[in-house]
Amino acid sequence: MIPASPEEADLHRVDLSPLLAEGGGAVAPIPPFEVAAELDDEHFVGGAALQAGRTNRGVRIWGAVRGSQAGLCARCLAPVTAAIVTSLDEEAVDERHAEGEALRIGSGNSVDVGRLALDALDLARHLILRCDPPCPERCGACGGEHPLEACPQRDGDPRLAGLAALLPKEGDAGGEIG
Repeated sequence: MIPASPEEADLHRVDLSPLLAEGGGAVAPIPPFEVAAELDDEHFVGGAALQAGRTNRGVRIWGAVRGSQAGLCARCLAPVTAAIVTSLDEEAVDERHAEGEALRIGSGNSVDVGRLALDALDLARHLILRCDPPCPERCGACGGEHPLEACPQRDGDPRLAGLAALLPKEGDAGGEIG
């Protein structure tokens, strides 16, 4: 989970008092919002379209969270951005119904839905970022962006010269086998 730093403790706090005053089954939309956070060396940006519904224990919050994760490609270290689409479905309960680490309705009958959206993005994030389309292969001899077989600096290993002499010449189909 993305830890809250003191300066960003509340990302998008929503007052649930009007919904809590309603009976069970009442539903209210939460206005769309955007959130952003840094985690390790990656940057998360996302937007959420959520709804809240009254339950007998508190409020259920559900909807879609769409965002992006920006970091470095694990293969070539180029900057890369990956899309993340996930859903959120949480219940915030009243203190008297809370057990263990359940999400509780905070002071002033509010919940930080921004923190919930970032947690949803964090759970759906790409563990390894890669270029899309795939990044070019790196040459093991010179480090260029081409496969080893196409390296202009490629020389045969002198220890394998005897075996190289047994290979057919380029363009030569060689003799029949068998």
